[in-house]
Amino acid sequence: MSTHTSMPTSVGRPRDPEATAAILAATLRLLAERGYGGMSTADVAAAARASKATVYRRWPSKFALAAEAIRHAIRSANPMTPNSGDVRADLILVLENKIAAMSETPLGGAVRAVISHAAEEPELARALADVTDGAREHGPLRPLVEQAVREGLLPGDTDVHLILDLLLGPIFFQLLVRQSALERSLATALVGQLLPARRKAKDEK
Repeated sequence: MSTHTSMPTSVGRPRDPEATAAILAATLRLLAERGYGGMSTADVAAAARASKATVYRRWPSKFALAAEAIRHAIRSANPMTPNSGDVRADLILVLENKIAAMSETPLGGAVRAVISHAAEEPELARALADVTDGAREHGPLRPLVEQAVREGLLPGDTDVHLILDLLLGPIFFQLLVRQSALERSLATALVGQLLPARRKAKDEK
């Protein structure tokens, strides 16, 4: 049986992680402030104090840059899956972090900007779909929902994909459709609907 080990294929000077972070932060901010159509790669380079060549070496297109900025911000909101031993508390924490990122950082405005423009640019729409699908399938919520199933807090035949949609859907509905302020308390309400607290028996003392 052979084992394949991936090896780095890039050559030359390694990429500066600080420059990458600055470019992604500038992209997110400009998306929120100017919209997708009002932002250019040159604008991002100037805001990040980087050359256009530095930006293009990392992302060869504007849509790829915008998608990566949103992906990075979503990941940064929950860099790891919490494991406190209380799946309810962990679900609430993950959703609170996501809501905070959407409402207290440029992420929410950037998502609005990209979605409003995606209908006009199929490549951008596909890139955004990859980001949202990846966050849904490989983010911290999925293992927590699966944990809830294993612990018997959800039925064994639970449709995990549907539960993820039910948890995330109201956040994006409020952000994109109602365009109302997102409150962290929404996280507790959503998890409470999904996993209602077990009531103590009346006779329990």
